[in-house]
Amino acid sequence: MKIFPSPKSNNKDALIGTFGAALGIAITWLVSDALLSGVAPLLVVSMGASAVILFSMPSAPAAQPGAVLIAHVVAAFFGVAAAQIFDNIPLAIAVGLGLHVGLMTRFGYMHPPSGGTALTAIIGGPAVTDLGFKFIWRPVLLNAVLLVLLAVAINKPFAWRQYPAKN
Repeated sequence: MKIFPSPKSNNKDALIGTFGAALGIAITWLVSDALLSGVAPLLVVSMGASAVILFSMPSAPAAQPGAVLIAHVVAAFFGVAAAQIFDNIPLAIAVGLGLHVGLMTRFGYMHPPSGGTALTAIIGGPAVTDLGFKFIWRPVLLNAVLLVLLAVAINKPFAWRQYPAKN
């Protein structure tokens, strides 16, 4: 058994990943902080995990634009819906996250960090819940689109870092 089973990167890829993830999370923080009145840390957690995948594993299925965008949007939808339907946080979390994971698994738009987006919609407090379904478009979709566009821009100059990955 290998202690570190993931493939090791070279210095150039590590530097590109470092720069991309740092810039991506900084942008996500600024957008979330501007739109969520002080609860940016909650949404930034799931977007930060997305940045790790996008910039350290750009060819992974979970890093592809469709998976990132669809997963975060669907997660936000189920989180908002569950928060509005159930007046019980553990039940809302179970239903919202459970439905999202089931659909994500069934239809193959796997992007695990999006689970945090569903949870943010439920436990984000009034700054999030007051947005209702607007939470899906701003800040969630806005942040996801910005991360994907940044991944395209960061990876474009490097021929060996094809993003989006070619099938």
